[in-house]
Amino acid sequence: MAELIPAPFRDLVTRLYREPKAQDSLFELPRRKWYLPDDAQPDLSVQFHGVRAGNPSGPASGPHTQMAQNLLLSYAAGGRILELKTVQENDRLEIGRPCIDLTNVGYNIEWSQELRVEDSLREYVAGAMLVEMYRRNADLTGGALDGPGGDVIYDISVGYDLRGIRSPKVTRFLEGMRDARPLIDRLRAEIPREFSFAESYDYPARLSDSVTLSTFHGCPVDEIESICEHLIAQHDFDVIVKMNPPTLGRERLEQLLCDVMGYTALRVNPKAYAAAISFDESIELCERLTRFAARRDRRVGFKFSNTLEVENHRDFFPAGNDVMYLSGQPLYVITMTLTDEFRRRAGPDVPISFSAGIDAQNFPLAVACGFVPVTVCSDLLRPGGYGRLPSYLASLAKEMRKAGAASVDAYILRRFEQERGTSARADAESLASASGSDREPGSGFDARAVRSAGLLNTSIVARMAREDARYRAEKNSAVPKRIDSHLAIFDCITCDKCLPVCPNAANFKYPTPKVSFDYHDVLVSPDGRWRKGELRHFEISAALQIACYADFCNECGNCDTFCPEYGGPYIKKPSFFGSVASWERAAPRDGFVAERTKTHRFIRGRIKGVVFRLARDHESVWYRFEDDAVEATFPASDHELTAVKFLRPPDQEHRLDMWAYHTLRHLLDGVLDASRVNQINAEWVSESP
Repeated sequence: MAELIPAPFRDLVTRLYREPKAQDSLFELPRRKWYLPDDAQPDLSVQFHGVRAGNPSGPASGPHTQMAQNLLLSYAAGGRILELKTVQENDRLEIGRPCIDLTNVGYNIEWSQELRVEDSLREYVAGAMLVEMYRRNADLTGGALDGPGGDVIYDISVGYDLRGIRSPKVTRFLEGMRDARPLIDRLRAEIPREFSFAESYDYPARLSDSVTLSTFHGCPVDEIESICEHLIAQHDFDVIVKMNPPTLGRERLEQLLCDVMGYTALRVNPKAYAAAISFDESIELCERLTRFAARRDRRVGFKFSNTLEVENHRDFFPAGNDVMYLSGQPLYVITMTLTDEFRRRAGPDVPISFSAGIDAQNFPLAVACGFVPVTVCSDLLRPGGYGRLPSYLASLAKEMRKAGAASVDAYILRRFEQERGTSARADAESLASASGSDREPGSGFDARAVRSAGLLNTSIVARMAREDARYRAEKNSAVPKRIDSHLAIFDCITCDKCLPVCPNAANFKYPTPKVSFDYHDVLVSPDGRWRKGELRHFEISAALQIACYADFCNECGNCDTFCPEYGGPYIKKPSFFGSVASWERAAPRDGFVAERTKTHRFIRGRIKGVVFRLARDHESVWYRFEDDAVEATFPASDHELTAVKFLRPPDQEHRLDMWAYHTLRHLLDGVLDASRVNQINAEWVSESP
């Protein structure tokens, strides 16, 4: 299992400030894909448990909110309510690789954080600090994020049982999210001197007031209730209970999955039905927790939903994974139906968040239901990645203008007036009147009538989903196309699809010269004399190449899914580690690590199990190249061998692999080239060679 390793905060800060100037991107997200609120558009801001967010969108708890750079990318692309990846006491998980399959709908076999709990806390605090730096930098944002459109909320997610959540490890995590001052001070001290202006920023120390409880893996209703009471009474959090699709019931769920949408190849894991709480239990739980929270001046909401546990009928994941978790298009229909059923029983006052198969087309519909937030995962794993999110907000603004709505509240009231054949506002006022009004002074709207309209809209949107052919199996069976070509270290069509589909921003581009030349391996005899070996050819055909930063790569496989060529970028493209220690731990996996001193640059490479080392002086006068047997010296001017010595007593002629030599020198020069900022050269990019 590949290990995720958080980056030094200084390097993340350097990339934040220097990368946009060098290549007009942020962790490889092009500036044209950043989202900046427009004063001319409607007001997209919403309230989440009484706190304002710039809009209702954001990444769902999952691969897009696990590391610090993920949070920054989510925010830069427009997300304003970020659901942090679920934390649990057991932080020594073994997850098969690959673990994400987005070839058409969406499946995965991961379900919790892959970092240690203390590392998750550090990444969340570091990410929030990066967001604050980005938001305050007028050179990056033009001041567009100074107002409400830039307001961001972080929602914690924890699981999966009471014992684990009450453990000292998780308790320290929750306390750290409520008072992050010690960690902020530690990270503040790591800010590079050239960006010292950011040391004085007033970073928010209270990162979150809300926790979403993930109820996967058979958590019974009485334990769910006890966990929520613990989080409310002992930690003073607002709590969102994350629901599971089987709560809809076997008959209704499978009728939608198979009969309506035609996913007849899927079989829901029978244990999922036994483990899920029943629909009636969910309503009763809602009523009890709402009363419990209200007595303590907190709120309880419900999130729809977790992924759907189905039997693994594919050969994508490693053997031994009998179940996988369904997301994407079919989950949207199932979850919207469950949400509609729940709201009609629970009433309009229960806060609802939604995350299931959301994309740019259905996002405005979900917002019209009054859901806050409306978060996304699977769609951001498709080509474009985080850069798909701005289109969600553009679609919402377009629909709001069509409805004549200057705010989200007005949009909820007006969106389905014509479809219902009567005034949505009148219906909502009527529905709300039974328990009195809740009119906010000067708002022009009765807040409960906003909420009641959302309930009525949910039934319409759920019916639309069931009738929409785009969610059906025949519309979602195609797989990404391949061309008859195979990846190599310096050879691909450089389509850049692998860059944005990585949620951790592991893949990056680096410059190389275009070269094409013949060369000979070197054969060194035991007496130290050498001669030319086999004639070979070396070629680099593109000026920009792609590599992988291994410390950010968990080998999820998503870049391979969307790569038009065979081999997989995370496998065939060079993997660079952030330190010698992480490179050594990864053995026997192939990979590279680059280093730099005041006088030299170094690279170590493990290629097909053989370790090579290359050193270059900063003046580019010579290269020193080693394998496990010899050390050779080459002038940088012509790369003709000038000296060689054995590192151990030889017993036979040794072949010096000159392909490895030329590969290492181009990798070293390329990833340390300051014309493009990446995670490898961030530490040194501001220094002169």
